[in-house]
Amino acid sequence: KKNKGQFYLRIEDTDPERSQEKYTEQILESLSWLGLHWDKPLLYQSQRLDVYKERVKDLTTSGHVYQCFCSKDDLQTARNEGHYQYPGTCRNLSEADIKQKLNQGIGFTLRLRIPEGETRYKDQIYGDISVDHKELDDFIIVRSDGSPTYNFVVVIDDHDMGITHVIRGEDHVSNTPKQIQIYKALGYDEPIFAHLPMILGPDKKRLSKRHGAPGVQKFKNDGYFSGSLLNYLALLGWNPGTEEEIFSINELADAFDLKQVQKKGAVWDEKKLHWLSGQYVMATSTDDLLNAIRDNEPDWGKGSEISLLISIVELLKVRAKSLIEFVNQSEYFFNDPVAYDEKGLKKAWKDGSVNTLISNFVESLMTLPAWRKEELESTFRSYVSEKELGLGKIIMPIRLAVCGTLNGPSIFDIMELVGKETCIRRLGTALERLPK
Repeated sequence: KKNKGQFYLRIEDTDPERSQEKYTEQILESLSWLGLHWDKPLLYQSQRLDVYKERVKDLTTSGHVYQCFCSKDDLQTARNEGHYQYPGTCRNLSEADIKQKLNQGIGFTLRLRIPEGETRYKDQIYGDISVDHKELDDFIIVRSDGSPTYNFVVVIDDHDMGITHVIRGEDHVSNTPKQIQIYKALGYDEPIFAHLPMILGPDKKRLSKRHGAPGVQKFKNDGYFSGSLLNYLALLGWNPGTEEEIFSINELADAFDLKQVQKKGAVWDEKKLHWLSGQYVMATSTDDLLNAIRDNEPDWGKGSEISLLISIVELLKVRAKSLIEFVNQSEYFFNDPVAYDEKGLKKAWKDGSVNTLISNFVESLMTLPAWRKEELESTFRSYVSEKELGLGKIIMPIRLAVCGTLNGPSIFDIMELVGKETCIRRLGTALERLPK
């Protein structure tokens, strides 16, 4: 965008087994949610098969491709004999041999005839790359069922779409010399190539499903802001050259430079994403957060006063890192605890002595004229001072009784919002059920 370029979206669906409409919809929804909007109508490769057939004819006429009648068994036999690349079995068949095989109904693929020499190109990230053609075999561009292969069709599409820069993952480095040979065979100008480092799992291997890597949709469902995920992804393998880490999509477009992309793969760090998401949460107004939470979870806080919901959002804003965390962390504002955290019980409610302590304290709470956090804190402090106890000795069991967990914001803020009647009831329930 900074260089007045355009962003095109192409659906590469020539493989019917791996291409389904639901996958296309997921891609479109994910990109739209991230704010990555394409400039032209979608291009579907499956709608361009006639174009690919015409280019195959051109390459056949020019002698750049040939028919290969080798079966899978033939190729496996060649590999067993030590030929790890295609040995060129059908490269120089005579017209008579070809005609005979066709008359016998033997199926064939089409292979690109790779010349002797080497392919050189300058990658914008990895620099000069040279590949000896001895490392390339005459690869297939059309399968035996007539369907074109990836390396073939992307070259045609990139040319027809006027693509000037191909920026993709480094796992495509091995495809580039093959594609350059197709560019040359078709007489096309080659684009500029840039290969980005891969995202790695904790084991420093390429991030994949075995690492539990989620799709974009999961982050949306979990209530992450799209900007935080986009921001984090941009920082994987790229450094702006400053200490700045928070960027809007427009700021990313202005700051991004291929020269600052690292060659080394970046490790996926869930904690860093969580922190970054928290920064976006804190920078979002309470009203906008409330609207976003209810968009994500329409039933959240249903039936409660809007003023209470705003207060809850404001209270949890510094703790919640996603919209779903607002929902999960606010459960005790609306519902009595169904169970008590086991670790919390071992720490805060070990035996019956806690019951005596809490029973006496409840009497102090009952007489409070105003149920405000300031008065609540004062009452807590007076009680522990009188009993010569640490503040935690009373706060922890009260928090456990009211919330069911020891985690959360200030207990005084929580109790004020939950209300006197509910707090007293929950304390009474805990006194009946605990210790276990």
